[in-house]
Amino acid sequence: MSSLISKVIEKGPAGIARALRAAATRPVHLLRVRREAEYRDPDDAELARIEQDMLAAGIRCADYLPDHAAFAAFKARMIFPPDYHGGAEGGILEEKLLEHFAAWDLLELEHKPARWPYVDVAGASSPWARILREQGREAFSIDLAPHPSLAGLHYYLRGDATSTPFDAASVGSASLQCAYEMFTGDADTRLVAELARILKPGGRVVISPLYTHTHPCYYQSPEYYGMPIGDAGATRYVRRHARGVPASRKYSAQTLRERVWDPALRAGLSPGMLVVRNKASFVPGIYLHFILVLDKP
Repeated sequence: MSSLISKVIEKGPAGIARALRAAATRPVHLLRVRREAEYRDPDDAELARIEQDMLAAGIRCADYLPDHAAFAAFKARMIFPPDYHGGAEGGILEEKLLEHFAAWDLLELEHKPARWPYVDVAGASSPWARILREQGREAFSIDLAPHPSLAGLHYYLRGDATSTPFDAASVGSASLQCAYEMFTGDADTRLVAELARILKPGGRVVISPLYTHTHPCYYQSPEYYGMPIGDAGATRYVRRHARGVPASRKYSAQTLRERVWDPALRAGLSPGMLVVRNKASFVPGIYLHFILVLDKP
């Protein structure tokens, strides 16, 4: 009950009103999209095909095998709230923690002081920056709408990640966890340019997962379905169980090259693609597969 009360307080009157409107209109939207094509994640065979398509597009993939012992130590040290992403009963907690571990590991935040300060891009309701701050680290989060419970913290910045207040060459590292796909329009390309601007020489960005498919596509949650938000020419799908998703982009190898890889090179970054080869050795349901790394020489 106390948890419910705290959530009500966090939402405030405006948030409660929005939630009630969404609940009232959801059956209408579900009825409206009942005959539309449902989005389906790529299966293992399709992921292998995507990797071959990347190679053909000039994007080489390297292996990444997250270490189980290091991941366990990370979880013991970085205490996320018990209800984070639905907690143990939500089904995706381990995935979300693995995404954060990949950032921590690949950015080498434990051992490279030059990789600080760190920025959690599109952090929204994530407590990650706060957890790092509590451990004495210089971490920031930037999002268009930080969660009310975090928005009062000076290091949770409200703003557009494609045009940040950070000075040029002032940030050691940054990452996005299950967020880059939501940068609609040309924001994905503009973000690459902004990251190139704010990174110090030797800085690094990790994007996990980097969502892909065999063809350029996107999905929308029912209330957004049909709105002209996704990329022109990309296949549109609905994801009926999703809420609050204007458009979630999935790159093909070619659109990845055009929208991200080549712009990164032009901005002076060195892009690299990693593939998680041992995800089956973690709990069932892990979908972290491709990880994009951007280095600033």
